[in-house]
Amino acid sequence: MDLYRIRIEVADDPGRMGHVLVVLGQVGINVVEIDCHNVDGAVRVDDLLVHLTRPLDIPAIAYAVENAGCPLIEVRPLSARELEDPVIRGMRLIAYIAATNTASDDEIAWCAGELVRSDLACVVEAQISTVDSIAGQALTQNVPVHGREWVKRLPSGDPAWTLAVPFDRQGRRAAVVVNRTSSRFTRTETARLRVLLDAASHTSNDALQVTWAQ
Repeated sequence: MDLYRIRIEVADDPGRMGHVLVVLGQVGINVVEIDCHNVDGAVRVDDLLVHLTRPLDIPAIAYAVENAGCPLIEVRPLSARELEDPVIRGMRLIAYIAATNTASDDEIAWCAGELVRSDLACVVEAQISTVDSIAGQALTQNVPVHGREWVKRLPSGDPAWTLAVPFDRQGRRAAVVVNRTSSRFTRTETARLRVLLDAASHTSNDALQVTWAQ
């Protein structure tokens, strides 16, 4: 039996997810776990961990969930490493950073990328960021900034979804920047990343505030 993660956009309506589970069952998909991500007051992005009892048929999956009013964002196979509960994975990564006062920028970036399942992650110093970049906006405004921009290291014909979160550490100002091509970063992922960076800087942030870049 194969394991996959299906990411869908879900209108926050009563009974909507129940309808999705029914139509997925009709095409031979057993949903065993749901990880909900807030986007705004009306829309969520949900990750469904599923078992397939028949060969993968992405068009059938897309047709089923989109007829239930939930656009399909991504379907991808899961590795054994990705089977870990997302909350437990987040706690483990945050505990590691909190216990490692000498964590390097590469370690912080790696943990950030693992936490939100990005394709690429790095730490950008304030003095080398450009003002009009998403990292530059985040550092100037001192809030997480989310948008799309071109990333040379990602082989895609479209701009990558990018999230930059500023933080202070050891007297310097920087931002963690995560990128991926598959789907936008959610407010839930942003909140998780801010907690990770709180652990890295040993400070507490105010309530979540995000500026959505144009």
